[in-house]
Amino acid sequence: MRNLFFSMTVFCILTSTVSCSSGQKKSDEIKYVDLKSVYAQNIQDSTLATGWYFILENENGFNRQLDRTEEFYFIDPNPILVKEHFGEVKIEMNPQKVEFLSIQITHKGLWADATGKSIGKRIGFVIDNKLVYAPMVNARIEGGMASLWGYDRDEMEKFKKKLE
Repeated sequence: MRNLFFSMTVFCILTSTVSCSSGQKKSDEIKYVDLKSVYAQNIQDSTLATGWYFILENENGFNRQLDRTEEFYFIDPNPILVKEHFGEVKIEMNPQKVEFLSIQITHKGLWADATGKSIGKRIGFVIDNKLVYAPMVNARIEGGMASLWGYDRDEMEKFKKKLE
């Protein structure tokens, strides 16, 4: 009886993680995006598609000024993730009553690997070829979440519309 219960539990878990997408929102479904094509387009146009990028420690990338600062960073034109990798985007409030933009990442493995590789370094978030955020990575992010801070509600609403 114990083995039957264990087998049923394992079967239910496997079924729900592999084939049960009925509870999953369409916006959270994993979409294939050819990042090499995005990279090629970035190089061709000298622009950066909306998404997350590694910030380089040398001058081999695209030089961009961080929005609302005097800081400049060199950005690797090869994206980590682009907006097609984003699921639900929403404005939330933390316990200190500070609003932020919450972004669900559908490719959790890519995000976890990129953040793990970037501990102690900055990564950049670009919207419409504009570097809007360059946080320092403190830890590998396994849960597939990203957030954007430091903007007022109107600006976050505009960003949200561009990311959906």
